[in-house]
Amino acid sequence: MNMFHRFGLATTLAAAVAFSASPAFAADPAGDSIVVLAKHTPAKKDDPVKVNFDKFKVTKATFDAKKIEGGTATIEIDTTSIKSGADKRDAHLQTPDFIDSAKYSTITVDIDKVKKKAGKTYTAEATVKFRDVTKAIPVTFDVVDAKDDWIKIKGDAKFSRFDFNVGGKDLKTTPVDPTLEIQLALTLKKT
Repeated sequence: MNMFHRFGLATTLAAAVAFSASPAFAADPAGDSIVVLAKHTPAKKDDPVKVNFDKFKVTKATFDAKKIEGGTATIEIDTTSIKSGADKRDAHLQTPDFIDSAKYSTITVDIDKVKKKAGKTYTAEATVKFRDVTKAIPVTFDVVDAKDDWIKIKGDAKFSRFDFNVGGKDLKTTPVDPTLEIQLALTLKKT
């Protein structure tokens, strides 16, 4: 159950950092991924639990692949597409106790304020909309490949599941660390 809480928030952050590739809710065959890592409190031997979002899409993307700064994107993540390697955990994560996928089936992330940090590393602001909460989250990513109409990025970020009201705050009844980590490998195609 602890992992369920983390997964919900991690999913949200993943959306925030994601520059996804596909025009429909589908995992990109070129290896794009959004993975949330969650740990128990106290730690368990199988930590971190890896929760994948299998379906996500870019609904808007504007940028110059030669100068990424100033680019924008909107990404949608399908919360019903979670896979953690345990069907029972996946089903529980989708309940109102955690993600509440029946009510909140989509996480929307608007990316803007992209600035070059150093080399191929950039920072941006991801405005995440999930569970009636809108929160701006700073993100960092590396551009690993680029062509005229697309860029491939990799990044990771940490956030608190509490920011999006995912899972209980009492760590005795919900022993999931509030801090979640998102790891991304995504392709952003111009729309």
